[in-house]
Amino acid sequence: MSLLTTASLVITPNAGDEGTLYSVIPSDGSGDMSVVRATTATRVNSAGLVELVPYNLLQYSEQFNNGVYNQSNVSVTSNSTIAPNGTTTADTITDTASSGLILQTSASVNEGATVTLSQYCKRSNNDWIYLGMGRSGVTTYGEVVGFFNLATGATGSNITYGAGVFVSLNIENVGNGWYRCSLTAYVSSATAYVVYSGNANANGVPFVSDIGDARFQWGAQLVEGSTAKDYQRTETRLNIPRLDYSNGTCPSLLVEPQRTNLVTYSEQLDNVAWTKTAVTITANNTTAPNGILTADKVIPTNINAFHNIYNLATALTGNYSFSVYAKKGGLNFVNLQDQFGGVFNTCFDLVNGTFTSYFGTATMKAVGNDWFLCSVIGNGLAATVIPSIIPSNSLSSFPIFVGNNVDGIFIWGAQLEAGSYPTSYIPTTSASVTRNADVVSKTGISSLIGQTEGTCFVDFYNYGNSTADSNVPFAISNGAYGSAVYFEQYLGNWYGIIYNGFVSQFSFNAGTLSIGRHKFAIGYKTNDVVFYVDGNLVSTDTSATIPPCSRVDIGTVGTSTTPEELSVNATALWKTRLTNTQLAQLTTI
Repeated sequence: MSLLTTASLVITPNAGDEGTLYSVIPSDGSGDMSVVRATTATRVNSAGLVELVPYNLLQYSEQFNNGVYNQSNVSVTSNSTIAPNGTTTADTITDTASSGLILQTSASVNEGATVTLSQYCKRSNNDWIYLGMGRSGVTTYGEVVGFFNLATGATGSNITYGAGVFVSLNIENVGNGWYRCSLTAYVSSATAYVVYSGNANANGVPFVSDIGDARFQWGAQLVEGSTAKDYQRTETRLNIPRLDYSNGTCPSLLVEPQRTNLVTYSEQLDNVAWTKTAVTITANNTTAPNGILTADKVIPTNINAFHNIYNLATALTGNYSFSVYAKKGGLNFVNLQDQFGGVFNTCFDLVNGTFTSYFGTATMKAVGNDWFLCSVIGNGLAATVIPSIIPSNSLSSFPIFVGNNVDGIFIWGAQLEAGSYPTSYIPTTSASVTRNADVVSKTGISSLIGQTEGTCFVDFYNYGNSTADSNVPFAISNGAYGSAVYFEQYLGNWYGIIYNGFVSQFSFNAGTLSIGRHKFAIGYKTNDVVFYVDGNLVSTDTSATIPPCSRVDIGTVGTSTTPEELSVNATALWKTRLTNTQLAQLTTI
């Protein structure tokens, strides 16, 4: 029998919902963790692609009576019939006057991106429905409109207005009379979309439907790209736990501090926010690390020059990181530096995956399909940092050469952030964007925590961010570090710690750890504490008292610390102190 089956609490990144990370043990919800971030964020999905969490850009995707929708000349009867997922959560939409429709405004996308609107619909008493999308106020029904026949399961015509560009329509029979209807299109200047759905009395113009026309509706979704993707339920979209696959085929829970991407138009290098010197930009020239055709090509012109692009100046003090995703495109090198090269300056080899730093420090990670995540870290003190991207034909700190107007490098996802290491990608358009810290906790859980004896366990990935002041993968406490059992990285060294009444009971240094996966456990009992790391006994203590604890946190110690970058594979508690043999077995990699 696995030791984990005897635990009182086991949390793995197996599944979650908005605001919740589900526990494996117990399975009745009493161990489920609360997740608070109050912003969207990105992760690496199981296909190895950078993905917004959640990728469904619409709010309250199954609640059409919610205030985020404008119900125009319709009534909504909530939870009136069985939805495609077998639950009674589908709504009836009935016209109370002609031209009834449901719309949601301001779904944020990258400017000019191709998007796909999908909607599950079922015939009630009306054959035709339509989906539309476009900029707010441009037309009554959107700048691109597509029609669908719910009686025959066939697509109809499409209509475009103004700057709208139609791409495709699709209808999929999902059983029990339900169809998933999809419209793919784009509007060249749109960053925020209004999406529409309504009854129609025919295939195409006029849109006017009749009073009493009705359809069943469920599962609205808007995503970037030309495919509908698997349906993803949403409410507020803000507190989704990030199940991240950056480190392998199994997910880890990604926990990060608050960071702001100060680079504007992070995926649109052709925008005027980027100053170009002896280069041209071919926008949306190849598939980006998000799996969508949004990566730009930076091409040196055929003059003997220093070829580069740089973003608007940003005043920063202290440590900061500048990162881009880069891929060879006829040229094999990219140099990242501040505009004058004296604060950070590193040249990356996009063929061999190596780099040479001339100023500052750097990291480089292969992310698939010949893409690399290239990052430089500098300390600008009070300097003005101007992040610059320089295509190069050689491993050089200041490359000057003659381009040929063809060969270049592909770039996507630029990010400048204050901090001593790079974090997950934060997309931007016209303004900087802040991703809040991940707060993963559970209060009122004393019944699952051993109060006088027990075991704490964590399996996590160490990124080696040695300057992080308080990197805590897992903790139990009464709400603060003064009464707590926890693991912590401090100035590069890793510790097992117990405090009771703000008095240190146990604090042992395991030293530095290699970048990669590690397992920690503290077995605790009055005057009997041990600390295991990767199968090895680090230290013991025979004079410790145990604090009462009622709270569990991943990434912090209650409310007294802030999260740093972590990927947590599993955490667990036992209400007994496991034997040393069991602890060695539990923590062996």
